[in-house]
Amino acid sequence: MKITGIKTYKFSVSTGQGIRDPHTSELICSTSKPWLFLKIETDAGIAGWGEGTGEWLVPAVEAALQDWSVLLIGQDPLGVAALTEDITNRLPWKGGPVLGTAIAAIDMALYDIAGKAWGVPVHTILGGKRRHKIRVYDNGGLNFESPEAAARSAQDAMNAGYEAVKGNPLETRRSPMDPQAIEHSLACVAAVREACGPDLDIMLDAHGSPTPELSIEFAQRVAPYRPLFLEEPVKVGSIEALKSVTQKSPVPIAVGEKIFELRDFKQLIDQRACAVLQPDVAHCFGITSMMKIAHLAETNQMLMAPHNVGGPMYHAATVAADAAMSNLLIQEVSGMYFKNFHHYAEHDWTITDGYMNVTDRPGLGIEVKEQDIAKLPYEPMPYRQYRHIDGSWKGW
Repeated sequence: MKITGIKTYKFSVSTGQGIRDPHTSELICSTSKPWLFLKIETDAGIAGWGEGTGEWLVPAVEAALQDWSVLLIGQDPLGVAALTEDITNRLPWKGGPVLGTAIAAIDMALYDIAGKAWGVPVHTILGGKRRHKIRVYDNGGLNFESPEAAARSAQDAMNAGYEAVKGNPLETRRSPMDPQAIEHSLACVAAVREACGPDLDIMLDAHGSPTPELSIEFAQRVAPYRPLFLEEPVKVGSIEALKSVTQKSPVPIAVGEKIFELRDFKQLIDQRACAVLQPDVAHCFGITSMMKIAHLAETNQMLMAPHNVGGPMYHAATVAADAAMSNLLIQEVSGMYFKNFHHYAEHDWTITDGYMNVTDRPGLGIEVKEQDIAKLPYEPMPYRQYRHIDGSWKGW
C-alpha cells in the first residue's frame, strides 16, 4: 500500500459563546473557531482522516501539511511512527504548536488507515483497550457569569448525561491580585455544589493566566467545595512557579495543554510538578507521542486528563489513546461541539451516567462526511481582548 495524495479541509464552527468583559464590553471569548481536517489517500482505496485544529494556527498548520505532501506520497502508510518520526527528523525546528499539530494530524490519519487495513480499532494497535467506557466531563458545563448561571449550566450538563463539569474561574479580575474575582468565583462554585449535590465533580480551569499568589489563595479557599483539580494556575514556562502552587494547593493541580514536546512533559514528570497531565493529542505530535507521555507519567504515579476542544477526528484520536492508557483519570469533552459531531461525521458515541462508550469500529471509528464539510465556510478566528482595567494584558 502506498500514499497517493492528501487533501485538507478548513471550516469554521460556532463556539456558542460571545463572552465580553463586564467592564470594557470587549470580547474575551471567540465567537467562532476554525477546524482543519486532513485526508490521506492510498492506492488501496483506503483513506485515513486526521485533524489539525489549532486555535489561531489553522492557516499555518494547513500550509505545513501541504508542503509535506512530497514527504508522504509514495510512502507506506502502515509505518505510522516511523513515517511521522522521519518527517520530524527532517525539520531543523523540532517543537512548537504548528509543527506539533501538523505532525499530529498525519499521525492520526495514518493510524486510521492502519486500523482500517487490519480491520481493528486503533486502541488494539496501541496494545488493547484497558476500559470499555471512559469517564468524561463537559468543559463548558460551568458558567462563571453569575452564581445563578453557574448552577443552571451545571444542571444542564447533568441532564445531558455528564456527571462532571468544568469552568473558568478568576476571569473577572481587573488586576493581578483582585480579591473580588476570588469572591465571585467562590460564589459560583458554591452555587453549583448546592444545586447539584456532592457527587458532581467540579474542575476549574484558570487558563494559565493568574499570578501564583492569586491561584494559591483561590485554591486554599475553594478546597472545601472539593474540586477534582485546578487547571493551569500559572503561566506556562516556569516549573518553579508551577511547583510553588502545587506544593501549597490543597486542590490537585493539572497542566499540559500548552506543552508540546515529550522532553517538556518529562521535566514536569521528573519533578512531579503537578498531579494531573493534560496533553493535547492534536498538538503534542499525535497519538504516538500521547502514549509515550502517558507511559512516562505512570512511572511517577501521575494521572492523565487529556485536553480536547476540537472536532470529531481530534476526539476520536484522543478516545483511542484513552482506551489504551492505564492511568486515565477523566476525559475533557466540549458538550456543545459533541452534540453537533453528527453534522461532520458518522459515529456511535453516546454519553450516559458520566461515561462515554469506547468504539470497536476499525480505525478511529468514524466516517467523515466529506461532501458536507467541503461546503462549509471558513473565517479566521477572531482575536480576543483580555486585559486588566489599566489596559495591561491579563494572561494567556
